[in-house]
Amino acid sequence: MIQLQELQHSFGQGQLKQQVLHGISLSIQDGESVAITGPSGSGKSTLLSILGLLDTATAGQYLLRNQPVNQLSRQQKNQVRNRHIGWIFQNFNLIADMTALENVALPLRFNPEVATSAYRQRAAEVLAQVGLADKLHARPSKLSGGQQQRVAIARALVNKPGLILADEPTGNLDSATGQSIMDLLLQLATEGSALVMVTHDPTIASQCQRSVHLVDGRLSHAN
Repeated sequence: MIQLQELQHSFGQGQLKQQVLHGISLSIQDGESVAITGPSGSGKSTLLSILGLLDTATAGQYLLRNQPVNQLSRQQKNQVRNRHIGWIFQNFNLIADMTALENVALPLRFNPEVATSAYRQRAAEVLAQVGLADKLHARPSKLSGGQQQRVAIARALVNKPGLILADEPTGNLDSATGQSIMDLLLQLATEGSALVMVTHDPTIASQCQRSVHLVDGRLSHAN
């Protein structure tokens, strides 16, 4: 699924240049769950953004399904993000004036492979998969934090991605709700999607098949 070879990333130029990632080499397989851990400022979110094609490495190579990412055009990257990568954020990032069904169906609007007539059915099926079949028409303000995160997960899954990226997906939830969300994410990995998550919680990280620890932008160790 993913191969990183001596990946580097920096901000700024000249004397203002700040190196954020230093020579990261890492492989992640289909169906594998990987936690990215490390202190604040260690480069975790930057690495996740590069994996999700929201940012570009300044050196090294990123292969996604054996395709060098730096050879993709902007349009091709947009297509890959939409159809093959599912993002789950700590703050849910749901649109307040849309129902759960409308939030989940939103990514389908940018996928020409899915007919417009199929949007509602596909979105409803995925919401049922995450246990929200009875909340299709509820707006985010009427949902609990755990329910909002499940909507966000459904939105990430609606295009059936092979790679799921999660940035502190349980960070704003109580421990019991966070564990239920974690159980759901790990189940997705067993069904074949690669799961990569950033987390500060060692209990959450320990449930993944492998942990990658970053310190000052360097790979400290991987379990």
